[in-house]
Amino acid sequence: MRPSGIVTLYKGGRLVWTGHNLYVNAGLPPLANLIAGVTTGQYVAAMGFGSGATAPAATDTGLTASPTYYNAIGSHSFPSSGSVQFNYSLLATDYGAAGLTIQELGLFANASALALPAAIGTANPAWNAATAYVVGNLVTDSNGNLQRCTTLGTSGGSAPTWSSIVGGSTSDGSAAWTLVALHTAPGPILAHVAVPAFAYTGTGNYSGTWTLTF
Repeated sequence: MRPSGIVTLYKGGRLVWTGHNLYVNAGLPPLANLIAGVTTGQYVAAMGFGSGATAPAATDTGLTASPTYYNAIGSHSFPSSGSVQFNYSLLATDYGAAGLTIQELGLFANASALALPAAIGTANPAWNAATAYVVGNLVTDSNGNLQRCTTLGTSGGSAPTWSSIVGGSTSDGSAAWTLVALHTAPGPILAHVAVPAFAYTGTGNYSGTWTLTF
């Protein structure tokens, strides 16, 4: 029996949309473990926020419309027998999502207990040597990840060894950076849904739940 899903989206605590996921196409073993409440073999799930110029096709299992952004799931619970509920949010501190038009969500299964945000196809500039940066500047590092300036200063004469851990810091001349988004998307995808498109400016908070039931 394939699971069904109900997705809700809130802004500032107000319900703005509810709907059903389009399909579930992969990752059923870890999902089954979660729904059964099994601790061994559980996978951490991640929520994908996709952006593009056109509505996603039902076959777009990788949320390939560029740019795309993936935000880690907040938590999960078991509201009833045979069901698992995932809580997600999109906050002003999710810098990699700012400036995107959100129009699709994806539920993914990861292979380990790690938060795996990802930014793909962002318009942020590449890091430059001997450049003055201010707090809040976003750059793409040599690994393709998104770094946010957290200490005002001037970058070094050559690229630093960038942190590859979300939330990790990198010293760079008199400046410092924090990794806010990885370029690698999680997988496999469990479910996918199109939502009413809305522009995310980084000033509002969105949250919601995704409940899957066998």
